[in-house]
Amino acid sequence: MKQFRMLTLSMLLVGAAVGAKAQTLDEVVNKHITAMGGEAKLKALNSQIAEGSLSIQGMDFPLKVINLNQKAMRIEFEAMGTKNIQVITPKSGWTFMPVQQQQAPVDSDPADLADAQRDLDLTGELVDYKAKGHTAELIGKETIDGKELFKIKLTRKDASISNYFVDPSNWYVTKRTTNKSIQGQEIEIIENFSDFKKSGDGYVYAAAVEQLPMGMKINYTKVEINTPVDEKVFEKPAAQ
Repeated sequence: MKQFRMLTLSMLLVGAAVGAKAQTLDEVVNKHITAMGGEAKLKALNSQIAEGSLSIQGMDFPLKVINLNQKAMRIEFEAMGTKNIQVITPKSGWTFMPVQQQQAPVDSDPADLADAQRDLDLTGELVDYKAKGHTAELIGKETIDGKELFKIKLTRKDASISNYFVDPSNWYVTKRTTNKSIQGQEIEIIENFSDFKKSGDGYVYAAAVEQLPMGMKINYTKVEINTPVDEKVFEKPAAQ
């Protein structure tokens, strides 16, 4: 009987430790969600229209991103007198890049499309990650640029993995890393988020995004939330 009690106590202690770890993960995720505007507000996101500039190799290009939550996203930028467009939907996508001498819209590469489709979710992957079929693990803390950040490993239902880094001073995600196979080589894609701003409706967004090793920087100067969007802008035009 005494041994049984000791075994039961051990099991309770292990269970408490596991529960404490899960609670810590939930606490970090919940504080992040609250910092971004709150779960109810994020789930009410329907559309986002962002305008700004895209900087790469020392050149700046006007940029506009139209996103209908979970439905479609249109990215357009002007370069060398041309308007270049990429459209992503849950099932397909297309690009039209006159700056690359394209004469007509072409279908997106399926491998590239899978990565881009993750950004269709305006609420963010950490919101309701379990219901979305993902799993998350709080790895601990990692010091980046002199700051201790919480590191969350997110494994998606398709087995792809990203690491999210949360700043405990404001509970924003300031960095995301994802490994991607490019031409047979495993490359770590790094996204740094900064210059966080709050819209008049209380939504928080990163106005500055840096992507490495591509050396691409995006700065948003105007963001509109839940404004009507004509879905025709996502339709692939017929070849001329």
